[in-house]
Amino acid sequence: MVDLFHFWSSVCSVRCRMALEEKGVAWTSRYIDLFKFDQLRPEYLVINPDGLVPTLVHNGVPIHESTIINEYIDAAFQGPKLVPSEPILQARMREFVRKCEDDFDAIVKLTMVKYIFPKLKNRWGIEELTKQAARRPKKYYQDIHSRAVRGEITGQELAESWDTIERLLDDLEQTLDPGPWIVGQQFTLADIAVAPYMFRLSALGADQFWSHNRRPRVNEWYSKLADRPAFRTAVSWPDESGSGYEEVGLKPALPG
Repeated sequence: MVDLFHFWSSVCSVRCRMALEEKGVAWTSRYIDLFKFDQLRPEYLVINPDGLVPTLVHNGVPIHESTIINEYIDAAFQGPKLVPSEPILQARMREFVRKCEDDFDAIVKLTMVKYIFPKLKNRWGIEELTKQAARRPKKYYQDIHSRAVRGEITGQELAESWDTIERLLDDLEQTLDPGPWIVGQQFTLADIAVAPYMFRLSALGADQFWSHNRRPRVNEWYSKLADRPAFRTAVSWPDESGSGYEEVGLKPALPG
């Protein structure tokens, strides 16, 4: 039995939905609504004490952290291999996944200001949001949620986040030579690791990040990525208690 505790727009949840779909694993959705603070309910903290999504539960045993979950999915289940067999390609894959993790803070800050906090304010008052931020088990999320509530994420921080994203995309453009995937001929967990970032960025206007003229390799790679049924399934999970990105004036787009 495979259960995935996840949220519709969480980039880490998208990664794991995509890996499960690529492998053809039958799984049961256990939806955790972050906008209702389901991740802080005692029954969920039993299986994930950090109060984060996703959590994969396989035969009653929980696995945490999306990059670890995805390596587990590839190792534990039959289906197309998502980790290369050659050690050097494994290293290249993990180097790129680590780069995505190192730059995660930039996505978090931009997302918090442009998307998450506006949606939370549609549902809760400042007093309740302050209380819920203080309940976060992980100091990083407690701090960034509290700072968002107080309006303390500065324009300079957001500018630095944009710079980080630009550098990540420049690295991706270079890494995709010769392509067609991040570590060459094989589609791997490296492609899955960055895929949700790309969809999230598309909500902010993909043309400013990649096009036929700007980062053309990224543009071609994203088009190939978006053609994969697993990607479309992973990013298209519905907002089960709201109206998606459109609720705050954003509209992610798939090519074609």
